Formats: sequence, structure tokens, C-alpha cells
Amino acid sequence: MKKALALFALFAPALYAADLSVQLTQCRSISNDLQRLVCYDKMNTASAAAYAKTTSTADRAISTQTAVVANSADDFGLERKIQEAKAETSADTMSLVLQKVTTNKQGLMVFTFENGQVWRQTSKDVFQASEGSVYIVERGMLNSFFMNKEGTNRKTRVIREK
Repeated sequence: MKKALALFALFAPALYAADLSVQLTQCRSISNDLQRLVCYDKMNTASAAAYAKTTSTADRAISTQTAVVANSADDFGLERKIQEAKAETSADTMSLVLQKVTTNKQGLMVFTFENGQVWRQTSKDVFQASEGSVYIVERGMLNSFFMNKEGTNRKTRVIREK
């Protein structure tokens, strides 16, 4: 992408010159002096506007690419700390109100909450769930999740389905 933008920036004047030479030959072919002068005037204003537009677009694209490279250079070596900062700002627990509890074919419980989230039990632990109660889903190690009823210590491992 950077190479394409650089090539465009380098060849934009050449494209302008090619368009300019075609317009010059068209204006030279006009025999009437007044019409030829009008052709040259139109060519000058239209070509100047087109050239200014292409060069400003190329300059903006190059400056954007330079800013992206500068930002990545500023963050070089700090990727791990940036990831940790993002992880610290994410929520580790969430309180949900249970709407419906069902059991799938494997005998595992499927929990549907009032906000539309669906979580499925992944461990065969004995777990009592009652509709309308508040449950807390918390993040565990290695991207695992545990659910327990508010005010109790009994947990079960769950995974989000929807």
C-alpha cells in the first residue's frame, strides 16, 4: 500500500503532463486565434485545478501513512504493556438476571439471561439454578468463565453461546 501511494505521488505530475500534452495538441489544431486562446485559457484553469486536487490527495495519503508509521514507532516495544492496560480496563465480572434454565442432551444446563445472553455449563458439577435470581459470571484463568449465584460460593464452569 505504501509503495502504491509513493508511486502515485511520484507519477501524478507525469499523468498531469500527459493530459496536458493531449490538451495542447487539441488547442494547436484550432485555426481561429480567438478560439485557440479560449482553449488555452480553459485548459490552464481546468488542468491546474485537477493537478492541485491529485497532488493534495497524494500528499494527504502520504502524511496519513507517515502518521501511522510514527504511531507504531512510538509504541514499539510497549505492545505487552498496552495489551495489559486494555485487559485491566475490561470487566472481570458481570451480574445477570436468570430468565430461563434448560438442560441439553448431555445433561448440561443452558442458562438464558434477561439481556439475551446464553451461557452453557461445561462441567458436570451439581449446580442449583432458579429463574429470576441474580447470577455473577466471572472471568477465570486462560479465558475460562465461572458462574455462581449471588451470595453463594458454589461455582460452575460456563461458556457463552450467544
